Amino acid sequence: MALSKTTALPSAITPADLTPEALDSKLDFMERNPERTAVLFKRHLADLQQVLQTANRQDVIDALRQDPSSTPFQRRMLMALLDGEHEGEVSNRDELTGMLTRASLVDRFSPKNLAANNAKTALTLYFIDLDGFKRINDQYGHAIGDRVLAAVGARIQGAIRPDDMAVRWGGDEFIVAFTSVHEPELVIELAARLLRIITAPLHLHSDHSIEFTLGASIGIAIGADGTTSINDLIDQADRAMYQAKKSGKNSIHIFP
Repeated sequence: MALSKTTALPSAITPADLTPEALDSKLDFMERNPERTAVLFKRHLADLQQVLQTANRQDVIDALRQDPSSTPFQRRMLMALLDGEHEGEVSNRDELTGMLTRASLVDRFSPKNLAANNAKTALTLYFIDLDGFKRINDQYGHAIGDRVLAAVGARIQGAIRPDDMAVRWGGDEFIVAFTSVHEPELVIELAARLLRIITAPLHLHSDHSIEFTLGASIGIAIGADGTTSINDLIDQADRAMYQAKKSGKNSIHIFP
């Protein structure tokens, strides 16, 4: 598709562009004009590359790590440029939260990989959907909404064991995969713990401090014998999550 001649590229970002309203406007522009967004991105990337070539890389890395105002996406993007992170290591990570992607979950527990490892894994999936997240986006803008999602992702990742897996499924949905957990009492106990961690008051600092009290609905699918496919477990956990949502805010439901 040829580039439209009637849509002007947005100018370089200025402090006035960092308000929620301005950021929402730019996001709308990007959604409507993907080709022109690509041109703008290349322009900014070239400018960034020029800056990084003249800077002391270690000083920039240290500054990024100490800067509380930079977003997780900004840090990952710049660290990848500075450290030369391989494309494969970036592609299986969600850009906003740094969590593994849905493709990573499906691949790890695919029949092919389980067969290669001669494994039949007892797996329990927790499908988590934030309650009322759209209201945060509508009231505070996508920039604040993204920070909330990144904070929730960090909370979830900090709540699991090294052998377990947390992914951002998409939007305000997350999946946690616990291996060798299938006793109903323990399953419920872990779900209640996740719910407490996610729904604890969240404080964000921008021009002023904002406190959010989040809600979440959790659907659970238990593959105790290791024979249920990962796609079937995801579908079961998703359906259980919708049942939890029907029960009201901060609810847990086990499939069926």
